[in-house]
Amino acid sequence: MKNLKLLLIIAIAFAFTACNKCKECKTNGNYYIGSYENMPDYGAEIREICSDNFESKKDFNNYIDAKEDDGWDCKSDFWN
Repeated sequence: MKNLKLLLIIAIAFAFTACNKCKECKTNGNYYIGSYENMPDYGAEIREICSDNFESKKDFNNYIDAKEDDGWDCKSDFWN
């Protein structure tokens, strides 16, 4: 029983350290951007962006800020 409690505490701590490592960013409109006529609308493009792919947390945050400046909506991917 004592080992089970210890394992549960470690699992909860790991879950919170993993929080905000990935963001899910999506566009607000059509997948295709441009002046194509008769192009079907496939909805929003969704990308998962993880901080493990960047050299530093600052680079990750700068990339997310740039995506949001370009009109993307980025949210934490923790609950997905």
